[in-house]
Amino acid sequence: MKRILYFIFIAVSVASCTQPEVGYISDNIHALEDTIFVPRGVFMTSAAPAAEGSTYPLHWEITDIKDEDGNSTDALFEPKEILIWKEAFNPFTDTTLALAEAKLELANKPSILINEVSGEMAFTQATKHIENTSNEVFSVDVNVSNVRGERQLDDFVIVKLEKFQPVEFPVEMRSRINLVKNDGGLNALYTSSISNGFDAGVPSVLDGTHPYITVVKVSEEPKLGIKVNMTIADSQDQPLSPSKVVFYPSGATFLQNFHDNSTETIVSETSTTFSLPAPPFPQFGRSYSGNSSYLMYYITTRDAFTVDKEAYEADKGAHDWTQYQTNEATGNILCQAYIRWGIKINDSGTWDIKMKIPYSKKLD
Repeated sequence: MKRILYFIFIAVSVASCTQPEVGYISDNIHALEDTIFVPRGVFMTSAAPAAEGSTYPLHWEITDIKDEDGNSTDALFEPKEILIWKEAFNPFTDTTLALAEAKLELANKPSILINEVSGEMAFTQATKHIENTSNEVFSVDVNVSNVRGERQLDDFVIVKLEKFQPVEFPVEMRSRINLVKNDGGLNALYTSSISNGFDAGVPSVLDGTHPYITVVKVSEEPKLGIKVNMTIADSQDQPLSPSKVVFYPSGATFLQNFHDNSTETIVSETSTTFSLPAPPFPQFGRSYSGNSSYLMYYITTRDAFTVDKEAYEADKGAHDWTQYQTNEATGNILCQAYIRWGIKINDSGTWDIKMKIPYSKKLD
C-alpha cells in the first residue's frame, strides 16, 4: 500500500512540474463586415473584429494592402496634408473661434489607420486625394497576436472607396405647416420630407430645384472653414425674419439646433449665418446621438405667417377650416412651422440652406 501511494505521489509531483498552457488564440478571428464601404474625404471607423474568445490583450497591425489586381500598394499608406478635428466641437467650451481652432490640426496623415488594441480601422479625410478612376477596391492583410501566439490573416477585409459626398442625408428631415386646433393642439396640414440619402428628392435638394428644401454650395470660400446661411421662407419664397424662427421647446430647455454648432453666428433681416473653422457641419448634438445627432430643430412664432387656404384647396380640394383657431382681428388661421433639418455637410466653403413652409403666406 505504501508503494502504491509512493508512486501516486511521484506521478502527481511530475504532473505538477509541467508548465500549463497560457492563453488562447482562436483560428476563427474574423472581421464583422466582409466589405467596408468608405466615403472619400470623410473620417469613419470600422467595427471591431470578432476575437472569438482569444485572450486579451491583442495586438493588431496591417501587414499588407493589395489593389484589385492583387498587387501590393501604398496608396492608403501615403500621407496627405489634411485638416482634422483632434476633438469634436463643443459649444459649451468652444465659445470663441480661437478656442475651436485650437482643436484643429493641419497634419500629414495616411488614409488608413488601425487601432493596435481593438483592431478597429479608421479612414481619414486623406481618402479624398486617392484617384477616383483607380484604386477603388483594396484587400487588407492583418496580423493579430497575444501571449499565446499570432495569426496572419490575409484578405482579412475588403475596403471599397466610394465617391466623396459633400452633403449626406443621414436622417429624415421635414418642412411642415402645423395649424392650431380649437382645443389648443396642433394638426399637421402638410409635410414635405427627405427620408435619407436614397430619397428621390435628393438631387433636386442639391441643385436648388426642390419646392421646399434646398442645400446648395454658393462659394469655395472659406477654403478650410465652413459657413452656412439658413433661410426660412413662406411657400412663395418670401423670407421670414430670423426673429420669427425660434428654438423648439423641450421641457425646461430646447432641442438641438444649428446655433449649437457655430462659433460666430450672424443674423441679417432674412437669414442666419453659422460658421465653423472646419467641416463637418453640424457636429454637436444636444439631445441625441448616432445619426439622430444631425437632427436640428426650429419652429416659427404664430405671427410669422398664415395658411394659404386658396393654394391648398387648389391642390387638395375643399377643406373644413372651422376646426382651427383664427386671429380675431384678421381672421387668419393660427399656424406655425415645424422645421427639422437632417443634413451633414462634409465640404468647406459657403452653403445656402433653405426651407420653404408648405401652403404658408407671410404676414406683414
